[in-house]
Amino acid sequence: MEGVETSGESIGRYRLIEKIGEGGMGVVHLATDPYGRKVAVKVLRPGVAADQTALRRLAREVDSMRRVHSPHVAEIVDADVTAEPPYVVTQFVPGRTLEEAVRDDGPLRGDALQRLATGLASALAAIHDAGIVHRDLKPGNVMFLENGEPVVIDFGIAQGVDATRLTATGLVIGTPGYLAPEIIEGEDAGAPADVHAWAGTIAYAATGRAPFGGGTFESIFYKIMEGRPDLDGVPEAMLPVVRAAMARNPAERPTAHGLVELTRRIDVNSTRLDPPSTQTKRLTAVSAPPPAPAPARPRDFVGQLPPAPPPPPPQAYAPPAYGPTGRQAAPQERSPGYAQRPPKPPRPDEPKPYGVYRFLSLLLLVAGIGLALVTPTIALIIVLAVLLVLRTADRGHQELTSKRTRRGPRSGDLVAIVAKSPFTAVRAALGMLLVSPLAIMAAVVVLLIGLAAKTALTIPHAVALATAAFVIVQCLGPGSEPARRQLARFWGAVLPRRNQALIALVVIGFVVFLLVSFALSQTPDLRPFAGGSFTRNLAHLRSGIRDLLGG
Repeated sequence: MEGVETSGESIGRYRLIEKIGEGGMGVVHLATDPYGRKVAVKVLRPGVAADQTALRRLAREVDSMRRVHSPHVAEIVDADVTAEPPYVVTQFVPGRTLEEAVRDDGPLRGDALQRLATGLASALAAIHDAGIVHRDLKPGNVMFLENGEPVVIDFGIAQGVDATRLTATGLVIGTPGYLAPEIIEGEDAGAPADVHAWAGTIAYAATGRAPFGGGTFESIFYKIMEGRPDLDGVPEAMLPVVRAAMARNPAERPTAHGLVELTRRIDVNSTRLDPPSTQTKRLTAVSAPPPAPAPARPRDFVGQLPPAPPPPPPQAYAPPAYGPTGRQAAPQERSPGYAQRPPKPPRPDEPKPYGVYRFLSLLLLVAGIGLALVTPTIALIIVLAVLLVLRTADRGHQELTSKRTRRGPRSGDLVAIVAKSPFTAVRAALGMLLVSPLAIMAAVVVLLIGLAAKTALTIPHAVALATAAFVIVQCLGPGSEPARRQLARFWGAVLPRRNQALIALVVIGFVVFLLVSFALSQTPDLRPFAGGSFTRNLAHLRSGIRDLLGG
């Protein structure tokens, strides 16, 4: 392999000026090209360059970045992944990182926070439109320009959505405090993982704190899996969007394009916090005790995922020394002669078992298929009615979320959504009609195959199988996402805990087993079409098909 001319002052045709950053994969230098323009050169570390997996990742990075074009993303200028050492050249983005800006100037407020939220969402939209997942969005990878516009940098671990995962089982690459829960669970990172990281980055910009605190990897991962971010200080108008983007279930998070539309409509200035006056600052500096030291910032984590930490052991509750605003907490009043019992700390919310919810939904589908094998007409009516209700509820939920995101929650929101439900149901029914042709085609194909089969398959059985095919495609085919999404919300509302969901899984599974066993031993009931022209026409059709096939 032909090497690249490299010295302490140059690499290839780029003259190095100074080192401006480094990470787990390489070192970034400020450099100039032959025309004197400033660029950023990322050089792979010698130890990593010898790893073929790392080289493939770097090649993928180059291919990914070439497809991204956005004013909020540092675009690629040049690269040579076959050089010794391999390097990538990107636009040089002057300014400070978001992490440095918040550390030096304090949290962002008002228009500055909204500009950051919209700009980062636009960057993710461009990245995802190119079929790429960044996987390491964090304050240190966001350049904060003087005009307040953000630019996303460092695609060191970006990967194509459909690309083969290069990490081994349990190996996670990224920054602990900004990882999505599905990555910690060992699943492939998709676009929703970037949306989760977007929410963590915005929370940091609004509060000056990492969303899941500091400390060991175990404690950070535990808080992420429990869904307990620290959002105290995020403006009220921005809270619904941040919470939605941090949803435990990736399917419930908005898309990057959705974030762009939502953040553009938010009126952050309505909840803007006025900065303290000079006199207030002086009084606070004199009267307030020194603040507690900030927790150590976790370093980039590239390694084997530690085992899930056990729940924290019970311990005596001690009230914090400082309140949420940094002032000393008022001492608690005590009755003479009695020892005051300290309150119990709040119990963390248990993460919802979305994996169990998927099995429950699958059992309902199997129940619908079993009912179709017994009485196709009734099964068709019930399935279509349930799908219509689910689609209507999903539209209502989205409209309610959109309203509360734009202007905050109001007491009459739910009443208004219920009052509009008839119109919402009509729109949901029209949506079902648009996706029904594929299900009808599947039912017709199965019916024709059943009629043409040279077996003892009766006409009622062929109709029942065709109905089952319609139900399957209607529930799992293209356009079925709204109903499945709302069904997951239903399970989360009625069965929020894992033990409850598992009990329901066993009970519903037993009932479905009985239903399917009964259906397989019965002849389908085609009422109200049994014995009429419908069955006679099907009999003639079967005779014609078999004659046509020579049987």
